Amino acid sequence: MARSEPQCAGSAATRDRDLDATLTRPYSPRWLDRPAGYRDFESAYFVGRGRGAFERAADELLHWQVKIRSGFDIDASTPRVDAGQEPTIFVRLGPFRLPEPARVIDVFESANRCGFTYGTKPGHPVTGEESFILVHNSDGRVFLVLRSVSRAGSGLWRLGEPFVRIAQIIYRRRYSRALRR
Repeated sequence: MARSEPQCAGSAATRDRDLDATLTRPYSPRWLDRPAGYRDFESAYFVGRGRGAFERAADELLHWQVKIRSGFDIDASTPRVDAGQEPTIFVRLGPFRLPEPARVIDVFESANRCGFTYGTKPGHPVTGEESFILVHNSDGRVFLVLRSVSRAGSGLWRLGEPFVRIAQIIYRRRYSRALRR
């Protein structure tokens, strides 16, 4: 079930929320405490303007479109992202599909912010976490904020780490365009 984010940043619900529950801290407007031992990444990408752009992009984001439009197939229990869901994300490489097991840690929705965070499971090329955060600013601009932490996965994935890093750069570029119209 999705959590509703408080409407006001100073509310008691925000103060009581465990902002350390995830490594990428998607509830925090600024990501200051980055975990040691991981490569971290954060960037914001312009999606559009206005309430309509936010609502459209939010619906698409919460139906895996940021991943699907970036070259992934999603094998999930429901078409909508749900907390606790354990999808297998498949990266398409020509005729091959490489599995990337994951677990959705959290889904959040509010009037001006929504998104989800997932963590990797054994068998994924990296160990870490990724957050997709859609933000509707007070000036009407809509941004997709990507936050991730990762380190080499286990087993054979350690040998392929340089290629995995290159793939991360390529897919982040694709994410940056996935929700734009």
